[in-house]
This record gives sequence, structure tokens and C-alpha cells, in this order.
Amino acid sequence: MSEPPRSLPPGGWVALLWSIAVFWALRGYSGLPGLPSVVSPRPAWCWAVVAAAAVTGLGASTQVRRRPLTASYSLVVSAVALVLAVGPPGLAAHPDQMLGLLLLAADLVLARVVMARPPLAWSAALLPVLAALPAAALLRVVFGQPFPGADAGAVVDGTVWLAYAVLPALVAGLLGYSVRQAGEYARRLREQAAEQAVTAERLRISRELHDHVAHSVGVIALQAGAAARVMDTQPERAREAMRAIEATSRDTLSGLRRMLGGLRHDTKAVLREDTEAGLRHDAEAALRPAPGLADLEQLVGATTAAGVAVALTVSGDRRPLAADIELSAYRIIQESLTNVLRHAGAETCRISVDYGSGELAIEVTDDGRGGDPATGGFGLAGLRERVALADGTITAGARRGGGFQVAARLPVGP
Repeated sequence: MSEPPRSLPPGGWVALLWSIAVFWALRGYSGLPGLPSVVSPRPAWCWAVVAAAAVTGLGASTQVRRRPLTASYSLVVSAVALVLAVGPPGLAAHPDQMLGLLLLAADLVLARVVMARPPLAWSAALLPVLAALPAAALLRVVFGQPFPGADAGAVVDGTVWLAYAVLPALVAGLLGYSVRQAGEYARRLREQAAEQAVTAERLRISRELHDHVAHSVGVIALQAGAAARVMDTQPERAREAMRAIEATSRDTLSGLRRMLGGLRHDTKAVLREDTEAGLRHDAEAALRPAPGLADLEQLVGATTAAGVAVALTVSGDRRPLAADIELSAYRIIQESLTNVLRHAGAETCRISVDYGSGELAIEVTDDGRGGDPATGGFGLAGLRERVALADGTITAGARRGGGFQVAARLPVGP
């Protein structure tokens, strides 16, 4: 597979633009047909200055990334020196025009400075570009070089100075600033997306911890209380409660380890560490898939053993669903049963799961005290977030005649 073509680095563009500008300024000496020719030759020292200026400009192009201010100053000085060395007789156009063309390379560096450097460096890069034409004009007066089309004593033609120095520099600065703003906006978007991803992951972990651990701790608390009450009078029943506590604790530990293994993206390491520690059962459980609707019977049995009679009714075309829908449905029922155990004071609870052609309908009702869903804790809020992520709907509130009901609908495929 061939590699994609690489774009020319900023220094390469500066070198290319500088080379074109130097050739254009010296085209009168090229002798090529169709180009203006120069009658007046220049002394050898002028050509030495021209060669040094041309090489210095090319060398400056290699410093655009690391030392852009140095590159900018070198290009400006080289441009002024080249125009002064060649002089108006050697130029096919007004010297200010040629200097403006040579300064385009420095303007490109200016754009780079505005893109990548702090605002204080912008002025340092802009100042030599703006000062180049007045300085060159003053030096021409000092060296006695006349202005083509202007009086010899004129320092600078305002219109030419504006057209060939200020405007290109300002355009370069604006382009660099636009690219800088676009880059900062893209960076802020990436940071915002990263923050949203972190927040979403925190909410997901919070929901999983609350839904799983809160239910298990509620069951353990009820079983422990029951065992304490019958420890002396009904030891066999107390032992059953303790066995239920052990099973629930193991299941909770397995769920936590599965979650932590997912966060580490290294479930094999979880299995290896637990096996080495002699916890083979817990390690294998940590690698099991997340719970789903197939695990409802076990959930119902644990809740019934904790003291609330639960009746489960499943209707419709029962079939495997998407993993996120299975997990969401399981957590909805689990959190509803947790609230029944901890807050409702109910004796019975009914669960209805209906597999429709386009949605999964879930209802959990109890005969407890009811309550105001607005005063609920993190559980109902987590359920609403979970259902919203699945593009479903959920309602929760007290029933007429007593009790509480949670009803959710999740979209599913046929």
C-alpha cells in the first residue's frame, strides 16, 4: 500500500516563494528571450551581495519552524540588500514593487508566527516587514539611487508602500489568525468531546455500581436481619439466610470484578491474578457476560428469598435482544426490586415483561407504601438516564389504591 503524498512544509513554501521572487527581481540579467534586458552592468561587489542575500534567504527558510522570528528578520534584510545591490538600473520595475515581491516570503513567515506563536511575537514579526520599504527608500537616498517615476528626494511613495508592503502583510496576518482560530476551535471541540466522553463513562460506571451493588446490599441486609432474628429459634433457617448472603456477596464481587476488568481492558489478567490467589470461582465469574433478561429468574429468586414474594410474567415472542437492551431491561427490574426491598415495605411484587415486535415493555408493581418519585435518590435518576440512552421511555409513581409502579418501554428490533 503506497503512502499518501506528503505536503510541502512551511519552510519549503518560503524557499519556493523566495526563489521565484529573486528570479523575478533579477530577470533583466537572465538574457532569456521575451524578458526585459539590462544595459547597465553591475560591479562585482553587487553580485556578491546578491549571492549572499539569496543564500541567506534560502537559509532562513530552514528556520521557519524552530526560529520563525529569526527567519523573518533574515528574509527582510536579504530582500532590502538585494534590491539595493541591484539598484533601479538593474530592475525591470519600480524597486518598491520588487521589494514587495521579495517580502512575500517574509509575509508567509509572519502568517506562520501568528498561527503558532503568542500575540507578543506577532508585532516582532510584523515590524520588520512594515519597516522594510521606508528603510530601503531611505538607503536609496543615502546611496544616491533615484526613484523611477518619482523625485530623488522622495522617501517613499505612500501608495506603493501601502500596496506592496502593508496589504500583503495584513492579509498574511489575517490568514494566520484565521488558521489559528480554527485550530483553537477544533482543539476546544476535541477537549469538549473528551470531557463529555469522560462524563458519560462516569455516569455509566455510577449507574452500574448503584444498580448492582445497591440491590445486592439490600438483599444482604434483609437476609442478615432475618438470620439474626431466628439464629436461636430456627438455626436451619438462619443457615439458609447465611448461604443466601454468601451467594449474593459472591455475585456482587463477581460483578464488580467484571466491571473493573472492563475498565482495565484486560480481563485475562483478572482471571490470572484471581487464579493465582486461589479464587478460581470468582475469576471465572468475572469473565461472564453482563446480566440480561435470561437472568431474571435468579434475580426473582434472590428477592423472594429476601422476604418479598415476586411473580414474573413473560409474554410475547421471547428472543435474544441487543446486549445494551438486555442489560438496560435487567437493571430497570433490578433497581425496581431494590426499591421494593428497601423502601416500599411491600409483601408482593409483580413483574411483567412483554416482547413486542418493535418494543420491550416492562412493568414492576408492588403493594407497598408507594411514594413520590421526585424525592427518589440516584436509582430512579440512573434509570431515566439509562432508558434515555436507549431511546426509550419510563414512568414511575404511586398507584391508585396503594403501591408503586415502574413502567418502561425500550425500542427493539423485530
